[in-house]
Amino acid sequence: MADSDLPPFAPGAEHAAAGLPPDIPGRAGQATIRLLFLTALFAALEDVGKRIDPLLREHGMFRAQLETPYETVPLHRYVALLEAAAARFDRPALGLAMGAAFGLADLGPFYALLRAGGSLRGALDYLVLFQSRLQTRTLFDSRRDAETTTYSYRIEDSAIWPRVQDAEFALASYVTLIRQLTHARWTPVAVHLEHAVMGREAALAQAFRAPVSGNQVTNALVLRNEDLDRPLPSAVPAEDRKLRTILEWHLLALMGPEATPAESFVELTRDIIGRWLGRTHVDCASVAAEMKLSERSLRRRLAEEGTSFRDLLQQARQARAQTMLGKSGISLTVAAEQLGYADTAAFSRAFKEWTGVSPGRFLRRDQDE
Repeated sequence: MADSDLPPFAPGAEHAAAGLPPDIPGRAGQATIRLLFLTALFAALEDVGKRIDPLLREHGMFRAQLETPYETVPLHRYVALLEAAAARFDRPALGLAMGAAFGLADLGPFYALLRAGGSLRGALDYLVLFQSRLQTRTLFDSRRDAETTTYSYRIEDSAIWPRVQDAEFALASYVTLIRQLTHARWTPVAVHLEHAVMGREAALAQAFRAPVSGNQVTNALVLRNEDLDRPLPSAVPAEDRKLRTILEWHLLALMGPEATPAESFVELTRDIIGRWLGRTHVDCASVAAEMKLSERSLRRRLAEEGTSFRDLLQQARQARAQTMLGKSGISLTVAAEQLGYADTAAFSRAFKEWTGVSPGRFLRRDQDE
């Protein structure tokens, strides 16, 4: 394979030699996750006992770390651990089992804060608020429509792949938390997963009690607005705002400062493009508005840093396209649509311009390796 054909991210040889997944620093620092989520892994694999300990060590983690649940570890090692555990113990639905085992009690003091949200929307808004402190470089946001609201989850570092178990754990755990906050029979309207689900549709639909679609732009839950805005059973009285403020303040202090955003306009622009690409129309004017700048000012700032909006958009499309085509079972039609191209012909022309090969040849090459 020629150097120009290499994927955009490559593992570090020094970490491979040590037997650990490579440390892959992100553009704005390495992504991390709090160890409290390991409790779900141990619960789902309770029957394997200490056979999990060697696997933990291979990924730079130890059972004793459960005693410090707010300690952070590199996100890519955690995700790789889940994939390795699913393979070693023959648990293809490990993420779903983890999600079913992860409840309000595992969130510690967050339990009280979610109850204090008053409604399901208020509770989920608290999770959005704390996302960057629980797991960095990860999208968790919402988009409200007339009758539904879509909550999206996606690790923004495309080098962290595969991540099937993490994605299914995240969505399944949100469903478990919502059922505990509302009632056991609650169901979402629909579930979206970024990876292929061919052959597993029925099992996933049974687990979520809702239709499940694969090869989507993000992992997402589609929820009814009427469910979101209904008061929670046994919620903290609406007038007791002081308690909510105290809980929020203490938890923010406990979790430490939020991840510092990049100062560079290039990095800020890349981050916005990465969040929006495939979900909404992306142009310089809308990105500038998000940054509280005029379009002219943003173009000038990017030029001062040696690039342009067009170049950054094309780089994001190229990286996302190669990641998407690396997924099992994704079609060129789906890839073109999610990247904002009118048809597969336009996408194919752009892809060949970027890589020197057609999407079809790129797919065949990966299958032949």
